[in-house]
Amino acid sequence: MQLARVLALATALAACGDDGGAIAPDAPGGGPDGPRPDAPIGVVPRVEPGPCRFDVPPALGMTEGQGYACGDLIVYENRTTMVRTISVHYIKFDSPSASPNATIYLAGGPGGDGNSILNYAVVLGSPFLTGLMADGDFLVISQRGTARSIPFLDCQTSNCEDFSVNHDLSAYNTAGNADDVNDLRAALGYTKLNLYGISYGSRLALEIMRRHGDHVRASIIEGLVPSSIAWPAAIPASFYSALTGLNTSCANAGACGTAFGNLVTKFSAGVASLDAEPLPMTFEGQPFDLDGGTYAYVLFRVLYSKSAYVWLPMLISDLAERRIDRVESFFGTALSNLSSSAGVSEGLYNSVVCGEIFNPPDQNAFGQLNAGVPSDIVDMFGGSWFSLMDRCSSWPVHNMQAQLAQPVTSAIRTLVSSGRQDPITPPSFGDVAAVTLSNSVVVIHENSGHGATLQSPCGMQNLINFITDPMTAHDTSCAATIATPYMVGAAFAPTAAVDRIRAELNLAPPLPPFMRERVIGKLAARPAVAP
Repeated sequence: MQLARVLALATALAACGDDGGAIAPDAPGGGPDGPRPDAPIGVVPRVEPGPCRFDVPPALGMTEGQGYACGDLIVYENRTTMVRTISVHYIKFDSPSASPNATIYLAGGPGGDGNSILNYAVVLGSPFLTGLMADGDFLVISQRGTARSIPFLDCQTSNCEDFSVNHDLSAYNTAGNADDVNDLRAALGYTKLNLYGISYGSRLALEIMRRHGDHVRASIIEGLVPSSIAWPAAIPASFYSALTGLNTSCANAGACGTAFGNLVTKFSAGVASLDAEPLPMTFEGQPFDLDGGTYAYVLFRVLYSKSAYVWLPMLISDLAERRIDRVESFFGTALSNLSSSAGVSEGLYNSVVCGEIFNPPDQNAFGQLNAGVPSDIVDMFGGSWFSLMDRCSSWPVHNMQAQLAQPVTSAIRTLVSSGRQDPITPPSFGDVAAVTLSNSVVVIHENSGHGATLQSPCGMQNLINFITDPMTAHDTSCAATIATPYMVGAAFAPTAAVDRIRAELNLAPPLPPFMRERVIGKLAARPAVAP
């Protein structure tokens, strides 16, 4: 996707409003500093300490009450009507250093519950969690409607009737999420927050900066989801950006380019071949016919994971030649992960996407954002946009879409981080967001995917440096030197490599529903095999 085209669209969207994009936090539905008619002071919002519903890995060496504590933030589901309250669960890790501030992790999805960052804390070791507490306590919030909070909106479009009777689904949106975070800050007594948001978490961080900027010290946003871009429409272009980035990296690596050639051409050839005649393989002990669409969605998924890049040129080249033996276990790992959506709130996903992108949908966004993308790639991935359009036609929505779509303008010190091969939120999205963030630093991590600060020592150091001292101009040049040691002559992907990729994919945000549902349908259609 060309940056100029994305910037032009963002500028046009900004011109649709005349209020500079401000959503007043003191308006009804605003934060804790805004008026709440008839709300009993000190009752709502409030914090109720309680048992932890997060799965804290024992490897962290902590126990509840010794290193961390949990609780629920009680807030109104709809801050305007104040009909009922909900419980937003959180975990607080105690920093050894006293500070009036805290750092909070904002999960992606939308619909992720934040628990994955605790697993990353194990994978990345003690320097990671210690770094997150460089400016006070570290918080993780299970956003409203997600798995650790109450209610957990685990319904899909077709079975949400019970939820819509007892809950205002339109209130599960980015504005409400942002106000929850600021309510939690106030209830726990912190002066300011450092925001750390990946994917949709970056969109949430931007909204907090807009609505409650006086209470934000610094912001680290990566895998950017700018408020002004209909990102589901751009999925074909985002994937194409990642694929061409992989192709360029392989070509520049010498032996990789010589061995595997043009990966973009080979990918398209492989998809066409598999669509014409699916390739038999074994998945979880049963036969499975691999078609082109499933292959495309699996490649989309594994591009999230930096550890997978080592094998991707071989995968793309082998499948173009209809060869599966060297990459079958690797492919099966990715296929298994792609078909899973455990712990993801489909209800929050639908409420955010339907209320903020399809309310109503921009009929020109798909064509504009994918201009210049090869038609076969547009056809492969375009179904996500049109499937969501259908899904959202009956979903309850709010009336804040125009304001929420305005670009966020802020002078808060912000690290804008991207992975060069991110297939869902390309670096151009970060560039768009940075235009109106006057005190931002843009860092593109080469040979990295979705959530680049978690994928390399360089990325993690850039994150920790920024939390520790955001105002210093840190040296981030290591981001340009991150390399991938591509496998060229290996006979197969070893088990250890597959295990690492599986771990990274399990920590990544879920795929868009259309892709996941299509793969689940293909797997379900397999003929039964007698035990």
